[in-house]
Amino acid sequence: MDLIDRYVTAVRRHLPRKLQDDVIQELTGNLRSEAEEREEAEGHALTEDEQAALLKRHGHPWLMASKYLPQQQLIGPGLYPYYRQALSFVLFWVVVPITLFGGAIAAIYSDAPVQTWIIHALPSAWNGAIYSIGIVTIVFAVLEHERVRITALDNWNPAKLPNPSTERIIQRSETLPGLIAMLTFLVWWAGLIRLPSFTEYSGVAVKLVAAPVWSQIYWPVLISLIAGIAVALIDLMRPWRSLAVSVVDIAINLFNVTVIVFIIRAGHYVDVIGDATNADKLTRADYWMNASISWTFIVLGAVVLLDVLYEIWQITHKRPRTTAMAV
Repeated sequence: MDLIDRYVTAVRRHLPRKLQDDVIQELTGNLRSEAEEREEAEGHALTEDEQAALLKRHGHPWLMASKYLPQQQLIGPGLYPYYRQALSFVLFWVVVPITLFGGAIAAIYSDAPVQTWIIHALPSAWNGAIYSIGIVTIVFAVLEHERVRITALDNWNPAKLPNPSTERIIQRSETLPGLIAMLTFLVWWAGLIRLPSFTEYSGVAVKLVAAPVWSQIYWPVLISLIAGIAVALIDLMRPWRSLAVSVVDIAINLFNVTVIVFIIRAGHYVDVIGDATNADKLTRADYWMNASISWTFIVLGAVVLLDVLYEIWQITHKRPRTTAMAV
């Protein structure tokens, strides 16, 4: 697969599905014709550097794809692709999470029925979306009016385009659930939100006190979460899993296995405290609570270890891929 094929493949993933085939056919024909004209003029087949120079004149794949999308007059073609991406980012990563987290917290801490906070959450989400769209649009409209040109993508290198036939494609449907789960856990682990405490067992009032093991692993877990989120964001923005990213992912998961083994070996995670007259029930609650946590981490450790083995298998058994681009 030469640079032209890799270029049009990269353009494809930035196009709506209904436009992909027609646009790619037209773009491939134009690029091939231009390459053949250059070869006739030069008297030899284009080298990779010459192909890279030809493609660079056409612009980054993201900008090329934007030329085939409906344009907005308020925001010209030079800024529209940036506007479109900024809008998608703000709506998906700001409005939706705030609505979901806000609704979840309201449901946990409020005595009102679920229907009540849903009724309040929907107008909040709508208002948040309107404000976000308005602010982003105003910013880009001002940039367009002032003829500001964004040059962040001007120095891209066509030779560094990923080769989908040799690099594994990570579908966004695989990345997003894990990313959302890690972000949610990070918010809780960092203490930004608190869930209600377990206060009753078998009709007996109890209090759970965390064992020292949790304070001992606070920073390792926090670092692991941040690193895992970084890998997920890389997979989201560049859904071709390179060897370097795979190695980092394996290292993070091996680190997670080490932390999980440390937790399992601790053996004690919470102390169940209550009225001494209910000692038998407290003892049973303490046993089952700690046993459940232990088995949960045993299963989690097995899952993470299997994920490590699967990633190693993917690296050592690379095969040409013909899977459609992630959308």
